[in-house]
Amino acid sequence: MFEAAERFRWRILAYTIMSNHYHMALETPEANLTAGMQWLQSTFAMRFNRFHDERGHVFQGRYKAILVEAGRPLLGLINYIHLNPVRAGLCTIETLRRRPLSSYFHYWRKDDPACLCREAVLTLAELPNTTAGMQAYETLLASRDEANPRKRAELHALYQRGWFLGSKESKRQLVRDLTATDPRTAWTGRERREMNEEAWDLIVQKEMRRLKKTEVDIQRDPKGAPWKATVAAVLRHLHNASNPWIAQRLNMGHPTRVSMATSKAMRIL
Repeated sequence: MFEAAERFRWRILAYTIMSNHYHMALETPEANLTAGMQWLQSTFAMRFNRFHDERGHVFQGRYKAILVEAGRPLLGLINYIHLNPVRAGLCTIETLRRRPLSSYFHYWRKDDPACLCREAVLTLAELPNTTAGMQAYETLLASRDEANPRKRAELHALYQRGWFLGSKESKRQLVRDLTATDPRTAWTGRERREMNEEAWDLIVQKEMRRLKKTEVDIQRDPKGAPWKATVAAVLRHLHNASNPWIAQRLNMGHPTRVSMATSKAMRIL
């Protein structure tokens, strides 16, 4: 991991290595996450197989990556990663600093690798980059109630699903930036569904402003209103939006109505 960080100039904020998986929170100053992760996992797999005289895959599948907004969302993710061994019952918060397979262990030492960013983590927690700051950070981690099964399930859902962690406005701005680069982009995969829907919703808002329509009109006007068919046609044929999503967003009834309405609208357009 440290070799990959040096080779690809990553800044690692937090990591923990468990028995069958690992987590990392990192910054990539250069757009090289895919190349770096490919090198990291393939190099580890080759060395692992050579050491154990094994063959075949070491990792079950492709890594999952989510974008994280700086500030409280990022600090929450860092805390979640550091507390992973505690949640798994491998140690207590008091002994966590002695578990070496974690950035938390290195943050208590003076000779931590250059790629680790203790100061950035403590700054997020509004703490000084000192031993006293680490002691206060340990107290912060201890105050988090993650032993409750319901709380653990909520955290798992928050950090293991989706594609973006942060405020709704930040997510929308990111979608705006991505769609501005290529307006016809349609992302695929379950983890990209939410991104697609955010992009489609921006198109709805744009078209409604052009047609001088409001959210009230969506609920008040007939399901087959010509203006709805026009917006649906733009969504369907220019932005690959799905019929069920269009039907729900524009209050058009059954998705089959969208197909009929968009076909007629396209002939008119």
